[in-house]
Amino acid sequence: MGKVKILVAVSLLIAFVSLAKGQKGVEDGSKYGHGEDSIECTRNYSIYRDFVRQGNYSIAFPYWKKAFNDCPLASKNIFLDGVKIYKYLLDGLPPEAENDNLLDTLILIYDRRIRYFGETANVRGRQGIDLLRYGRNETEKIQRAYTFLKEAIQIDKISTSEPVLASYVSSSIILYQNNLLETNITIDDYLLVSNLIDQKMIKNPSDTTLIGLKTAIDGNFIEQGPGNCDTLISYFSEEIKNKKDNIAFLRMLTSLLRNRNCTDSELFFTASKYLQTLAPSTESASNIAILAYRQNAFSLAVEYYQQALNLETDEDKKADYLFGLAACYNGLGNKIKARELALKSSEIRPLWGEPYLLIGQMYADSKDECSSITLPGSIYWAAIDKFLKAKTVDPSISERANSQILTYSRYFPDKEKAFFENVLEGSSFTVGCWINETTQARFNN
Repeated sequence: MGKVKILVAVSLLIAFVSLAKGQKGVEDGSKYGHGEDSIECTRNYSIYRDFVRQGNYSIAFPYWKKAFNDCPLASKNIFLDGVKIYKYLLDGLPPEAENDNLLDTLILIYDRRIRYFGETANVRGRQGIDLLRYGRNETEKIQRAYTFLKEAIQIDKISTSEPVLASYVSSSIILYQNNLLETNITIDDYLLVSNLIDQKMIKNPSDTTLIGLKTAIDGNFIEQGPGNCDTLISYFSEEIKNKKDNIAFLRMLTSLLRNRNCTDSELFFTASKYLQTLAPSTESASNIAILAYRQNAFSLAVEYYQQALNLETDEDKKADYLFGLAACYNGLGNKIKARELALKSSEIRPLWGEPYLLIGQMYADSKDECSSITLPGSIYWAAIDKFLKAKTVDPSISERANSQILTYSRYFPDKEKAFFENVLEGSSFTVGCWINETTQARFNN
């Protein structure tokens, strides 16, 4: 019995001596550890913190490393400062240097922070942003960043920070460009983030940060994101049903469809009309007018070209809208009004040949309408006068003008018939009908 008591006493003494010698916090789950290790942890933590505060990360590093490895529960600052130190080291590398070891440790710091202090969504978001920043040239790292960012968004939802949302869309687009994500997934990612931003803006509609974020994400998706016309129309035809009053969305959608050359689609037409109702502008009005014209809806096109003209302050653009109106009135059969508008557009932009090409074509198209005039073929003299004028003021369209001249000069009046009307080569002649212009007689024989 006495021997047993002696053995127990010896065991307790050994345990006490061991405890006095030390035990690390990483081993026993305490903040600082015990015994000598507790003293050592406190010392390392205090030293590295002083150097970090001074911005002297190189000297802080070995003391920080001991605190990180031995007593990670001592303070969350160990992980916050570790990120600072490793970003400092990464930023100091030459552009061509390998950074795998440093970057792997940076990611490890974030993982350990989650293990000891939680805050998963916050940490995963920061982890993803840094991995995307420092591993941008390696698709494997971008995939990991994408996964971290996605996890952060799934947890935080509308509370997700703006940098995380922006980085998530960016990583999704990069993966799509490298054939590592399907088109539909990247579009879904964009829509997820876009809708979260919209929800945030309901509470803070004038928040400049959110407005800037929305603009940047939309621009990135429009310029770099996926989607042919069929895919975009399939996705956004449903989306627009719930967002026909959302000006930012409608602006994005019309820009996106224009960027993908989908302006002939009914979706583009619909989105532009919604946008023009909510926020009248020359751009959306002209978009609708152009599409209506292509669909031969000339009266509708006139309505929107007129809106664009009324809103426009730039004289050069006014010339475009006047010319558009001229083309519409020609489509409606009102050639006199069409000519009037075409000439107004040429007054604003004197060195532009398009209005004269249009007038010349209208003259040439009037043979049946003007068949009762003296020498019906004389309308081609008037038409060619306009084609000649077009290439004189605007040499860039000479090829088109010459083609028209070659085509319609074949239909000049017969010289003998003209002679019986007292019309001679080079004589002045007034073309009747709605044209009512004086020209010069020319013949092919």
